[in-house]
Order: sequence, then structure tokens, then C-alpha cells
Amino acid sequence: MDSLRTDRLLLRPWQPDEWPALHALHADPYVAAWLGGALTETQAQTALAAICNEYTLGYGLYALCMPDGAIVGAAGLQRVRPGMPFQGIEASWRLRQSAQGQGYACEAMRRVLADADERLGLGAICSYTARTNLRSQALMHRLGFVPDPARDFDHPRLPAEHPLRPHVYYERRVP
Repeated sequence: MDSLRTDRLLLRPWQPDEWPALHALHADPYVAAWLGGALTETQAQTALAAICNEYTLGYGLYALCMPDGAIVGAAGLQRVRPGMPFQGIEASWRLRQSAQGQGYACEAMRRVLADADERLGLGAICSYTARTNLRSQALMHRLGFVPDPARDFDHPRLPAEHPLRPHVYYERRVP
């Protein structure tokens, strides 16, 4: 999978040995709070192996790099994980708190979606987040995703009492 560029970011495939950077991203308290907790080192290694495996499909999550090479987040497309109440390709992103509020996620995802539209012909891409994550929902709207309240769901990997369990479902269709 090739790297992509925006005005301010390099979106490049993760390398198999970069699990410490993925672990650090998921250890950021802001990121961990929205994803239901931080990843352990073993979980980060497993997650990075899965990310790298998807590159053979022509898409995946990119490392979001600043001009100095610092990784400030991850963004891209991935298969919806098994156990979810739907299947498909999902748009996903996460940024360190220090990179929040600067338009990086929108910039990166616009480039990812444009590339996917040109090369992959996926038709539909979904995105979902906790009902309380209004910032991600606003980004979904900016990226052309449309809410589908009939497909909102309780996240199956979170306990019934977890405040992030109720999720909203969005979809973006490309003719």
C-alpha cells in the first residue's frame, strides 16, 4: 500500500516493528477514554499485525506523521471486526490529544476517502462511535457520512453498564 500526502501530513503504512508507537498512541488518556481503555503491549502487537495484514487488501490504517516524522495518530479504512452487528469496511481514526482540534483527522480522512473512491470502488463505508462522542460525529458529517439511527447499536465488547456502550452508526455511499 502506498503512502499518501496532505498539505501537512504524511499518511504511511505502519511497519511491523512500530507496535511501541501504536501502544503509545493508545496509551494517550484521551484516546484510551474513547476506545474503552488502553491497549496492553501484547494487544498493540496483535493490533499492528492485523493492521499490516489488511494492507494486502489495498487499504488499511495509516500512521499519521508530521513533517518531523512524529506519529500523531492513525487513520484509514479497515474491515469491521468480527462480532459486530454488521459487516463491511469502516472508516476509523484516532489522534493524540496534543493533535486534537487542528483538523488533522479531517484532512487525513478526506485524503483516504478520495484515494478509496479512485482505486477501490467500495460503494459503502461505515463509521461508528459512542453516542456521546460528538466530535467524531461532527467529523463524520463533514466527511459526508449520514447517520442511520435504525442501525445504532450497543457495542458488544463493552459491558452493559459502560458509558460508551451505546453507539451511533453512519454510512457514506459512493455511486
